[in-house]
Amino acid sequence: MNEVIVALLPWLPLMLKGFALNLWIGVLAMLLACLAGVCLGTLQRARSRVLRLGARGLTQLLRNAPWLVVMFFVMHLLPYEWHLAGTVISLPAWLKAVFALALPAAGNASEIVRGALQSIPRTQWEAATALGYGPVAQLRHVILPQALRLMVPPALGLYCVVTMSSALASLLGVGELLSASREILAATARTDLLLPVYGLVLALFFFYIFPLSLLARSLERRLAYR
Repeated sequence: MNEVIVALLPWLPLMLKGFALNLWIGVLAMLLACLAGVCLGTLQRARSRVLRLGARGLTQLLRNAPWLVVMFFVMHLLPYEWHLAGTVISLPAWLKAVFALALPAAGNASEIVRGALQSIPRTQWEAATALGYGPVAQLRHVILPQALRLMVPPALGLYCVVTMSSALASLLGVGELLSASREILAATARTDLLLPVYGLVLALFFFYIFPLSLLARSLERRLAYR
């Protein structure tokens, strides 16, 4: 056991650096998903039938798409370089991973927003109309502030899923935690390190995700008693 610990200690900074990239990818993907989810979720309640059905269809497509398939789709769809007006804009693999994770997460975020908006009593919508607010102002000043507290627990749970799924970025060659682990195993060529290395990967994700999942559950219970 001591030999395993001694062998892993020099590689610990590399693993932590990879895990930090996992967290960065998860945060950015969740931010994009929330922005897209708010737009799609509100459009699902639009007065226009075309907008409503379009947003609903796109939401169902995104939320029911396998995350791994979306990752491969984005990997082959997006180029690594964009040539615009003689300027070369690089698109690193980790940014591709952000887009790939944000797409299915946006579908789930859309449903979170739609459900939260639907739970707001009709009287609140009528009161916002009576105050002279237009549809956008109603959402911004009256409805969304009330719905926000209902969105936080499921959104926190979704963030946990997105962060765990960031390990799929290794398929794009991103140097995150799982890729770092494979590099370590290849460099050391020691089969006895296989379980300890992946066990450490599991532990890092667990000790980051588990408190967040407990917080999400606590917030859900707190809202249920109100």
